[in-house]
Amino acid sequence: MKRFFLSFLLMFSLAALRPQSIGDSLHVVHYIIEIDDINTTDKSISGNSRAFITPVSASVSGIALQLIDLSVDSVFIDGNNTSFTHGEGVIQIQLSQNLGVGDTLETRVYYHGQPFHEGWGGFHFSGEYAFNLGVGFQSIPHNLGKSWFACIDDFTDRASYDLYATVENGKKAIGGGMLVDSLDNGDGTTTWHWALTQDIPTYLESLTTGDYVLNHDEYFGIQDTIPIDIYSRPQDTAKVAGSFLNLKQITRIFEDHFGASPFGRIGYSATSLGAMEHATNISYPYSGFNGNTSSEWWYAHELSHMWFGDMLTCSTAEDMWLNEGWASFCQIFYTEVLYGEEDFKLGMRDKLKEVLMKTHIVDNGYYPLNNIPQQYTYGSTAYDKGSVVANALRTYLGDSIFFESISAYLQNFAYQSVSSYQMRDFLSQHTGIDMTGFFDNWVFTPGTPHYSIDSSSLSEDGANYQLDIWLKQKHKGYDFIGNDNVVQIGYLKDDFTCMLDTVIFSGLNGHSIKTLEFQPVAVLIDPEERMMDATVDNYMKFTEAQDFVFPDTYFKILIGQLEEPAFIQATNDWVGPDSLKTEVPGLRLSPNRHWTVGGYFPEGMQAQGRFYYDNGVYLDSPLIQSETDSVVILYREDPSQDWHSVSQSRMGIWSVGYVFVDNLQAGEYTLAVYDLSVGNKEQKKLSGYKVFPNPARKELNFDFPEEGNYLLELSNANGNFIDSISFKGKKEKWQLSSNYLKPGPYILFIYESGKFITVERVVLIK
Repeated sequence: MKRFFLSFLLMFSLAALRPQSIGDSLHVVHYIIEIDDINTTDKSISGNSRAFITPVSASVSGIALQLIDLSVDSVFIDGNNTSFTHGEGVIQIQLSQNLGVGDTLETRVYYHGQPFHEGWGGFHFSGEYAFNLGVGFQSIPHNLGKSWFACIDDFTDRASYDLYATVENGKKAIGGGMLVDSLDNGDGTTTWHWALTQDIPTYLESLTTGDYVLNHDEYFGIQDTIPIDIYSRPQDTAKVAGSFLNLKQITRIFEDHFGASPFGRIGYSATSLGAMEHATNISYPYSGFNGNTSSEWWYAHELSHMWFGDMLTCSTAEDMWLNEGWASFCQIFYTEVLYGEEDFKLGMRDKLKEVLMKTHIVDNGYYPLNNIPQQYTYGSTAYDKGSVVANALRTYLGDSIFFESISAYLQNFAYQSVSSYQMRDFLSQHTGIDMTGFFDNWVFTPGTPHYSIDSSSLSEDGANYQLDIWLKQKHKGYDFIGNDNVVQIGYLKDDFTCMLDTVIFSGLNGHSIKTLEFQPVAVLIDPEERMMDATVDNYMKFTEAQDFVFPDTYFKILIGQLEEPAFIQATNDWVGPDSLKTEVPGLRLSPNRHWTVGGYFPEGMQAQGRFYYDNGVYLDSPLIQSETDSVVILYREDPSQDWHSVSQSRMGIWSVGYVFVDNLQAGEYTLAVYDLSVGNKEQKKLSGYKVFPNPARKELNFDFPEEGNYLLELSNANGNFIDSISFKGKKEKWQLSSNYLKPGPYILFIYESGKFITVERVVLIK
């Protein structure tokens, strides 16, 4: 990883200048870049760049420009040759007299050499092609305009551009903005002149050269006719139409929802690496030119950057979700309009699952969206979590307010840099809705909120029904409870249509009273999967017995008998279940996930539930730690009950497999393990009962300290249910049949009056 630590202040002497403050003291109004030689053999360039600079603070005594790896030949100030130093990627120029606010000067830097590139960003050569990628993934700071011209290279300083690039006849040089002209120099070379009049940061300016074929078209936008220029390699030209089949429709979707296209051209150039959202000249990888729409999401993502990232740019790398999170949202959102809501649900559900399951592992921690460490600037938090938070904001505000206010936000900060705090404050002022609670909960706090229905009760109220709903809030990945939560609720009618509603609450718990004109057969939370909280869920209507896998929930239902239709919602809750009301030594509940299965279960329905477990790092490694952990499923109908075992069997090994619950009912289910290495003496001492002899042969004896209604369920070490016995009293003998019991360890679940008491390890011998 290559880092550039810049250490001087502009407003003082050269020795004290700090490049990270360049943009605080100086502003470049316009750049003129002239690249007069691009040598693909020795992978070098030569040229000069002019910067028209004005101070933004009083009494500036020095100029600092950034240029890495290239050698500086000379520097001019307002046409006069001047002395300079060039070290650690910074050109330092002492001025003869201080600059004041309102003054303007022109710097001109001549340079040559092999330009910098890392594994991704920088200035690259690939055969006879050359191109830049404006940011680096390894480089910190990430901005790499400085890899090919002298500039103030940050996210906040914005300028317009003229680019002149000279290449061999037969090749093309493509830059940002509009093509002004191409001049044949009469010496076997042509100079291409591109002009970009909108102000952008340096990392979004671009140059791409090589043997390209121009595929030209036009898009009739909501404000103007916009040229579409797609530059492909000759061998890919026939694939352009199929690859970009829906480009115009996707552009229309973005214009309709976020405002008119912010630049005068839509451009893509084929590059061996990418993709990169250079303004009007997107670097798009060769693999995207495949003749079909399988990579459509990719160019849609980059196109949406013209709004989110190019017209409006994050002010710091730590706030990169404002660029990449919104573009990742757009790459899924357009499918809702183009292909339908189910496609959007599928894409966003998968993205949410990846965030809840992997992002904190991939990025090595949970981070606030506005303060992501720079080694993870271009990681899953910014892209993936950013996208689901954008969709959460959409749900929070509702579509009409969301799209109107985001369009207004884009226009208000057009061609500027912005922070998450500015976004929050603008949306609060523009909508009249205090956005503090949302941003605190979703943006400024690590992790993800989780909402659940704690309980509900229904009573008749004249001709209507009164529904009391109690809600509960948790938070995945961080100890935080948010305020001003807007929770989506669905009231399921007997025809399986769903009336949608919201409940607003603050704090750990919420309560709302609703008056309904009908009697709901079920009360569901977020049935349309819009909230983006720490749950992955979906529903299915069943009219006949069948097996069905609920996507991305790690749950399957196997319906064996169904006499009337059923409506089932399955949720993988990516937070730990509520703890046991009575602790059981050796029994651990999953710390990171559980399931909620709800909806309408008609009378006579018979079904199994299949629950997947896996001690891989992304799923159940916090729970399943060794071969002595025997996996089981525990169940409760609602939070008023304690977790208890149900009839079940297991298919798989200790580390990965399925648990089948024989009689699936509505309620909550959690993975748990019984640690077979936990000794019995401690359990007996704590619980005050006896199970003997242990080890046992053909008989088990039970001696409890108090009279009770006892149920004992025996499972093998794999969690498969074997047999059960129930009795009333204090003592009982259980004759065990050797026909179905083999020597080895077994697990005994003990209940009293339906309440789970404990788990006992029993060893059977010959």
